[in-house]
Amino acid sequence: MKSIATLYLIFAFLILPVVSFGQKDYQNGYIITNNNDTLTGLVKDRKSPPFGKIYKKIRFKNNNVISRKYGPHKIIGYKQGANQFESLWIDVSHVFFQEKYTSIPNSGKKYFLKVIVKGYLTYYQWEFKEQESDYIWSKSLYKRKDDHSLVRVTQGILGLKKKSLAVYFQDCPELVYKIENGELKDPVEIAKFYNKWKVYNP
Repeated sequence: MKSIATLYLIFAFLILPVVSFGQKDYQNGYIITNNNDTLTGLVKDRKSPPFGKIYKKIRFKNNNVISRKYGPHKIIGYKQGANQFESLWIDVSHVFFQEKYTSIPNSGKKYFLKVIVKGYLTYYQWEFKEQESDYIWSKSLYKRKDDHSLVRVTQGILGLKKKSLAVYFQDCPELVYKIENGELKDPVEIAKFYNKWKVYNP
């Protein structure tokens, strides 16, 4: 009996680290299927450093230990912990040395974008992993609900792309003024201001 108990103990010590390692980076969350069904469970969308990366297909566990993979074509979106993501068609073109972003069904590729502010104007962050390191950076983008175009919000350490935003928000002169004179500098504040303004100016 002692030998059997010892074997069970050895097995537990060997298997537990493997199970714990497999659970790493999973967080409570949910996925939204293409049928608009919400399935709760555990979600994992990236691998932590060292050798970190963002998965093209997220891992999802629902009431069992078997994880399934879902790419942006398979689900509408997902939530992992406090972070929410949506699946979006993105097509990037270059016009006069500038990147142009559009979101038209079946044009370009589908990606998962992090939702920072949700509304008539949604503020997204499109995350990337730097190839030569474990650093994850992102492109900040605004998109109106009824518009296929997206606009780049910031340009790295240079801050807001004021000229582009002035054109994008030309329907709201008050916001353009606040951006140009530096009264509004934070992308979240800008998105919230515009969404509040849009309620009274449909």
